[in-house]
Amino acid sequence: MTEQQAIDRLHTPHMRAAIAVARRGLAAGEPPVGACLVRQGEVIATLNNAVISELDATAHAEVRVIREACRHLRTLELRDCTLYATVEPCVMCLSACHYAGVDRVIFGASLADMHAVTGAELTITRDDLVRGGLRVAVSGQCLADECRALLDDWARGLQTR
Repeated sequence: MTEQQAIDRLHTPHMRAAIAVARRGLAAGEPPVGACLVRQGEVIATLNNAVISELDATAHAEVRVIREACRHLRTLELRDCTLYATVEPCVMCLSACHYAGVDRVIFGASLADMHAVTGAELTITRDDLVRGGLRVAVSGQCLADECRALLDDWARGLQTR
């Protein structure tokens, strides 16, 4: 088994969990973004975006799983955690990861893919955040085609409204 295959084997189940909740969110009328927070192989929280249902612009999937994990673990420190997100986290969500101490973020579709649908994403890059002191390792393209397909489904739904 190659190193990449080993990495894929490790990350795929958790990204699939994020995709599953993103699909549920899409079915409920939310943007199709899901997140799964894992500590040492154990799933702590898995949630979708809820900005529409909660009338809360900060109810991104990533922020919601961080909130839930902190409550569940009864701590503000999420060291040794990896956050899986179907879309590359925005600057708000990466900042939340930074302040919570999340070690790593793995994403599927890029923020540029999301911007192609919404036209409203901030264009601050991860490199900008790293220069500003971001301490979270971020890597992408995990099940990216499946994650982009969710965005495509959402975009088609938006066009029919």
